[in-house]
Parts: sequence; structure tokens; C-alpha cells
Amino acid sequence: MEVNREEYIQKHSMSLLKMSRQKKNIKNRLLKSEQMSVKSCGRLNAEYSFLLMEINKTEERIGFALGFLSLSELRAIYEPTGWQKYEGIKGEMENLKFE
Repeated sequence: MEVNREEYIQKHSMSLLKMSRQKKNIKNRLLKSEQMSVKSCGRLNAEYSFLLMEINKTEERIGFALGFLSLSELRAIYEPTGWQKYEGIKGEMENLKFE
């Protein structure tokens, strides 16, 4: 897949900004977790873990596009909760070609 490098970086930078705001919001809600049920707190913690995984993926995409990370430095697997495994972005980046 061939894409424009600058547009790719802009798209993922905007996504990173949005996720950073979500992260701050969830973190503030977690600070008030004593007011939540155990189930709600657990769901919020899981949401936070997955958001952190997406933030890490996006940071790696931007780092690769800017030339700060090589293909070998990208993660092949993410483990947001310690017992679940998700595919990393290494395969995605192998297929990416910039104009």
C-alpha cells in the first residue's frame, strides 16, 4: 500500500491527540474509583489498558514514518493485560510504502 508520508503522520498524530485526551479522562475517572462498583472499575481499567496499547501502536507508527524506528524495532505482539496477546503493527508496516 502506497501512502503520502506527511498525510500518514498527520492522520496518526491527530489520532494520538484524541487518544491522549481519552487517556486523561479515563485516568481522572480511575482516581475516583472508590465511587464505582468493582465491575465498573474493572471495565474502566480494561478500557485504559487497551487505550494504552492503541497509543503505543500509534506512537510506533509515527516513529516508523518519521524514520526514528526501524522495522526490527517494532513490536510483533502486544499484551495489554498480561494474559491477552494482540498482533502488533510490524506486519502492517512491512506492507506500507511511502510516496
